Amino acid sequence: MKHDVSIPFGLARSTTFSLQAGLLMLLIGLPAIAAAQLPTAQLTSLFPLGGKQGTTVEVTVAGADLDEAEKLVFNHPGITAQPKMAPLSELEKTARPMANLFVVQIAGDVPPGIYEARAVSRYGISNPRSFCVSNMQEETDAAGNNSPEKAVNLAAGTVVSGKVEAGQFDYFRLPMKKGERVILECLAQRIDSRLDPTLAVYGANGREFIRVRDSVGEDCVLDFTAPADGDYQVRLFDAIYGGGAEHFYRLSASAAAYIDFVFPPSAVPGSNGSFTLYGRNLPGGKPAEGLSLNGAPLQKLDVKIAVPGDEAALSQLPLAGAARPRQAWQTGFEFRQATPQGPSNPTVIYFAKAPVVAEAEPNNEPAKAQQVTVPCEYVGQFYPQRDVDWVQFEAKKGQQLMIEVMSHQLGLGSDPYFAVMRVTKNDKGEEEMRDIAQVDDPADRAQKIGSDYDTSTDDPSYRFTAPEDGQYRVLVRDQFGDGRKDPTYVYRLAIRPLEPDFKLLSIGAQPVASTGNNNNQGSPLSGLILRRGGSTLVNVTVNRQDDFKGDIEITAEGLPEGITCRAAAIGGEVSSAALVFTANEDAKPWAGMVKIVGKSKVGDKDVTRESRYGSMVWGSANRQQGLPEFRLLRSFQLSVADKETEAASIQVGEDKIWETSLGGNLEIPVSVIRRGDFKEAIKLTAVGLPNDLKPKEINLAADAKEGKFELQINQQNAKPGIYTFYMKGDTKQKYVRNPEAVTRATEEQKGIGETIKALADQVKQLTTAKDAAVKAVADAAKGVKDAEKGDDAAKKAAADKAKAADEAKVKAEAELKAAQDKAKQADDLKKQIDKRLDDAKKAAVPKDLNMALVSSPIKIKIASAPYTLSSAGPTTVKQAEKSQLVVKLDRLYGFADSVDLSFDAPAGVNGLAAGKITLKKDEGEAKFELSADKKVAPGEHTAMIRAKGKFNNMNVETSFPVVIKVEEAK
Repeated sequence: MKHDVSIPFGLARSTTFSLQAGLLMLLIGLPAIAAAQLPTAQLTSLFPLGGKQGTTVEVTVAGADLDEAEKLVFNHPGITAQPKMAPLSELEKTARPMANLFVVQIAGDVPPGIYEARAVSRYGISNPRSFCVSNMQEETDAAGNNSPEKAVNLAAGTVVSGKVEAGQFDYFRLPMKKGERVILECLAQRIDSRLDPTLAVYGANGREFIRVRDSVGEDCVLDFTAPADGDYQVRLFDAIYGGGAEHFYRLSASAAAYIDFVFPPSAVPGSNGSFTLYGRNLPGGKPAEGLSLNGAPLQKLDVKIAVPGDEAALSQLPLAGAARPRQAWQTGFEFRQATPQGPSNPTVIYFAKAPVVAEAEPNNEPAKAQQVTVPCEYVGQFYPQRDVDWVQFEAKKGQQLMIEVMSHQLGLGSDPYFAVMRVTKNDKGEEEMRDIAQVDDPADRAQKIGSDYDTSTDDPSYRFTAPEDGQYRVLVRDQFGDGRKDPTYVYRLAIRPLEPDFKLLSIGAQPVASTGNNNNQGSPLSGLILRRGGSTLVNVTVNRQDDFKGDIEITAEGLPEGITCRAAAIGGEVSSAALVFTANEDAKPWAGMVKIVGKSKVGDKDVTRESRYGSMVWGSANRQQGLPEFRLLRSFQLSVADKETEAASIQVGEDKIWETSLGGNLEIPVSVIRRGDFKEAIKLTAVGLPNDLKPKEINLAADAKEGKFELQINQQNAKPGIYTFYMKGDTKQKYVRNPEAVTRATEEQKGIGETIKALADQVKQLTTAKDAAVKAVADAAKGVKDAEKGDDAAKKAAADKAKAADEAKVKAEAELKAAQDKAKQADDLKKQIDKRLDDAKKAAVPKDLNMALVSSPIKIKIASAPYTLSSAGPTTVKQAEKSQLVVKLDRLYGFADSVDLSFDAPAGVNGLAAGKITLKKDEGEAKFELSADKKVAPGEHTAMIRAKGKFNNMNVETSFPVVIKVEEAK
């Protein structure tokens, strides 16, 4: 048994780690940037992390390849942003966005919650980062509160955005009255932070009242009631003493309602049932006897909740917090309790798979098993400590039921286990139980732990077939329950008929060149980016529920003009597909939401399922030391970066499904469009096919424009089905980064040079004017002295002239000073422009970069055999007589060899026989001599015709049902 505790970096954390250990963890958790790849926008943080409804917030973004980032886009239309503009001046009269600064406006009707922000730069749209909207007073930690005397005020009704520095503590002052209760909540892991927070509250004398860590996943919720009036100290720090710009948090203090969990955790869609909310500060709530969290008593409140039931709601992915990939297949809705203080925090109510039955204690002994009627969804708690629950149901012989537990995939740290037993009585009337199955983790769980976007869970499931009529019991327990007392650990035990269906998970997979890429690294953070003329990729994973094997068509909706996406197709047991997006060479710049949907037929009903979406949160410099982190998305967005054109594009055949069978061969033409002076060799490798299907690698020489895709299906283990995959082209190109920046800076340098020259001429002229004014003052002073011997009129005239000369001198000096100041400003601006030009030139030095090209998608259908069987209809035969059974064989894919046909009588029917026939080369019809014994029961019986042959020396086989109508002998 293995258990995924979802700890970032893939390592268990301990507060006893040294500061050095914390710094090491920080280093190994850095995003992995593959060596020498084409730039793509990456967003690592934004600050502050949110704002209040109806306000404006100035936000700073950080990351990589955010050149010319002039857009910050959100997944809610009520949150908008504009770049902050540098102030205009006489020297800079053109508005210039300030690098990585945005003014965000939050409409007053945006509901409180966690949203997604993405930066759009020259290099496309970035990965998302969380942005929070609240109805509280917002404060920002100015990074100076790392000592008690610099504590930030944290009154009730306040939320602070902050960052923890390595090895330091953040301090807050919490003023409270005696008996006042406040909920402190730290959002970190739930908003994409690296911080593993610990919260503690201290009194004025330094006494620690309470300390909390990992109460909601890795985040903290601390419930504190003041024992006396006064200011209390709140201390926040990273559990392993890490810190930095990526260790951000939102810390709130609130007296509003807080929901810890809801019971039952699921409900039938469209119902209007009763629920019990468990939490703190619930208006009208009553004490939940015996229930507490971290020593804080819980309240309970009974409410009625209308559960959505429309088709759109049924496909919702509930995301009250940061959901991990293992939660991808759940459906439900987010619920907040309305209160006079505003809405509570969100909780999730899941859509039940069958009528809900709540646990009724006592049920912890076999004799006290709770009787249920199937189908049902039995909901309970792994509580109290060492809790064991027994459930009993009745089933008929041969009845098939799916038994599954859902708890770990609800985002909890549980590890459920169940056992199925048959209940009988012996000759003495004593009850006996016999094991039918003991079910733990899914078979593929161990091999998937640590893989990217791991959707596997520790939740067990089992396909049950009743061996006899009778009673059956299920034992359910949490294998970690012996050491835990947490009432929030709920579970859903579904006992239901098989219901084939499907769901999708889509992951943007910005291609990374194989050359120079370290397989131990995680792929870089990235959004879904298209350069003009280029293609990018979305990997789609399909969850085929209850062995659903129908064909699924996967398409993208909401694409603008200039972007195309061919439909992907999968069928049989195939559970993944490549969805390729392509931009025209003249595509306009764009960034927006895209919807990916799957369409299929489930039973006799046409269904459409919108995909769920995922993204990397943090990369890894070395997978051996720490794993990348991933989460599910609230929206899926795509961008076209129009400043660059892809060096080449690859087309593999036309847009159709290429068909063959096991043993067959496929040859598809490949063409390459090369642009500009791109003349590098390209190595094409198939991506997205199982190991049993390995097309030949294609090596296109420099300047080559054509090639050939070849696939020989010669592995006996290859599975029939419909596949959609692509060819990745590894190559390199001489890349020049942002040459327009050099052009702009050169023009700016030229302009400021002309301005400096003009200002220098002006300074020279004004210096001459000032010198003349100084001379005029001296001359006027001499005139005043000479006029002392004259009459009063001469004296007055000389004095007036001296005054005018002084005023002219003051003016000339002021004008010269202003011109000199302006010239200095121009010199300073020139230094900035010179640096911009120097930086732009350094960045634009041509470099050989590794590059990955994505081909057009390839769709192939592999049949089980290169022939099909058919018959005209039911064949009639009388008891004790013979008849002719005609079977037609249609040859496909150039197959012309012999085929052995055999007749398999229906199970349990003796006396029907038809022998064997070998169809020789090119023959297409078999005539069996069908005989029926006189004991064969009259009526219709379904037999099977089996056809076996060899296609290119590979064994191929198919079968076809035929209906035999037996008539009673006269």
